[in-house]
Amino acid sequence: MKMKRNEDENYLSYVIRITNYLEAKQIGYSQWGDAILGADNNYGDDILRKASYIVAKMIPLIEEDSLNVAEIDQLELIEQQKDELYKIKVQLQDKTREKRKFLMAEARYENLVEVLKECLKTETELTYYDFGTLQQFTNDSKKAILCLSDWHCGALVDTQWNVYSMDIMIDRVNQLCDKVKRYILNYNISELMIEINGDMVEGLINVSNRVESEEDVVSQIIFVSRILSDFINELKPYVKSLTVATTLGNHGRLVPNKKDSIEKENFEMLIPEFLKLRLTDIPILTSYGLDFMKYEFDDKIICLAHGHHDKINTVIEDFSKVYKVVPSEIHLGHTHSYNDINKSNIYISVNGSLKGSDS
Repeated sequence: MKMKRNEDENYLSYVIRITNYLEAKQIGYSQWGDAILGADNNYGDDILRKASYIVAKMIPLIEEDSLNVAEIDQLELIEQQKDELYKIKVQLQDKTREKRKFLMAEARYENLVEVLKECLKTETELTYYDFGTLQQFTNDSKKAILCLSDWHCGALVDTQWNVYSMDIMIDRVNQLCDKVKRYILNYNISELMIEINGDMVEGLINVSNRVESEEDVVSQIIFVSRILSDFINELKPYVKSLTVATTLGNHGRLVPNKKDSIEKENFEMLIPEFLKLRLTDIPILTSYGLDFMKYEFDDKIICLAHGHHDKINTVIEDFSKVYKVVPSEIHLGHTHSYNDINKSNIYISVNGSLKGSDS
């Protein structure tokens, strides 16, 4: 029989144990009083006897109430565990749904690449040009960047301010190509970086686009990719080297509703695939399914974005946070409004649009 209280024993359990010793006549009233009251026990046996009767009557009630409290605590614990299990279940469902969306996007993309390869079989073979055959390069030859964006291939515009169609697009591209050739020769450009910065097709992102579009989106992608590959190929004899960097715009997304859209579900991801298949001797940099990217050129860090997720006042800070480095230049598109800004010697260029104004 142990009279001292155990280290892990609460006071109520201790009183019950000592009272059980008393009722079993293993201890007397004074021992009982000393145990439960300690130094505060200054009562005689008669008072302690009467007190023990009351405690003995209370113990079953206390034990019953404690049992109910324990049951309630247990039920609450079970409910908490059920809530946690439900959260885990929802998290797993979300992960599964996101994985399925990602796999679906990949499957769609792979299928479109196969369609693209089939279409290429019917394409006329590209006339191969060698680099640098039409210019003599010197030690002071320069480097240049050409930004192409917002061609909106497939769009139809017929207003008092502007007329645009696929035929007019071809005519404007030819004019641009001639200007670039003259620029290269006049400024003795030896290395050229060509940025393809999104919205090269009109797409299907809203009803008016679908009504006014000349072709379906896949046809738009193939058509504009063909024009781009011809355009780039024609510039090869004028430069020593040429690289292409590509991002994605918002008009190329597969799903019209931007809330349901995944960034990678974008028809414009096919453009670099087309260029790689047709321009095998030119490096094609991609944004890996995003609307922005970073590359280095002429010892400068260039950040490139289509611009539908960017604000010109915060774009320097945004890119610096993403890439942990301050860019030398930032090139945007999307707004169809040409703009040049110099903020703290960081050059921000917003490209214009080949399409021009619409309704």
